[in-house]
Amino acid sequence: MSTESWLILGKDLRFKELALQLSLDFNNVIYKYTDQWNDEIQQIIMTERPERIVLPIHAVDLPKFAFESLPKETAIFVGKSNQSLQQELRYLDEKHIIHYLQDESYIWLNARLTSEGMLCAFYELESASVYGKSFYITGFGRVAKMLAFMLHRLGANVHILARSNSQIQEAIAYGYVASQLIPENIKEHYYLINTIPNKWLNEDFHQQLDEETKIFDLASAPGCLNIESDINYTLLPGLPGKYFPQDAADLLAQVIIRKNNELREG
Repeated sequence: MSTESWLILGKDLRFKELALQLSLDFNNVIYKYTDQWNDEIQQIIMTERPERIVLPIHAVDLPKFAFESLPKETAIFVGKSNQSLQQELRYLDEKHIIHYLQDESYIWLNARLTSEGMLCAFYELESASVYGKSFYITGFGRVAKMLAFMLHRLGANVHILARSNSQIQEAIAYGYVASQLIPENIKEHYYLINTIPNKWLNEDFHQQLDEETKIFDLASAPGCLNIESDINYTLLPGLPGKYFPQDAADLLAQVIIRKNNELREG
């Protein structure tokens, strides 16, 4: 058994599974079912002085000097960040700050789970096959690439709408129909799947949409909507955890454990 002590925070069930897996190799693993930094957490920091802290995926608001009493060698595993978290991380050694959501293997494997989750959501919501259906996919990042591949292999028609010319040309090179994300290019009665975390869907785009067009939004906050009109829109956050909780938990645990091993070896 290793002697490093861990504090893991997060309501997402992936963090509970992470704590269980870590407890097989580490003597002292504390798991708290919370996404908030509260007095109890601060007390644990002061009394237990954990050497490894895993923060929730969504950014935590921290008080000033939250990490002041931690040992110098403490490592912080960070998901998404915000101003208060960035401020407190300034006092720590950069080598001991691990942004686990930026790990390339995690990003790609999570994109695969997200894409599979989108298929599950489509079947659940539409009670229909994707074969022969037509989809606009906005953006051509990792999730969009994985999703386009899966839809294409299942016999769907895929049209990529991207903002950068490099993404458009890349999509064309892969064999997809691709064009610029402008209102004039949304001409057909397709399903629309958004992967761009930006509020691009304004009134100009809305005017071009068929009133029966169904929009599925996979992007993180704030999503794509920039209108208040009624629209056939479904926000689909956290698909890996919803449809594949064990796989998503295993993926998170793998990246945390691997990053910790790299830290110890470095």
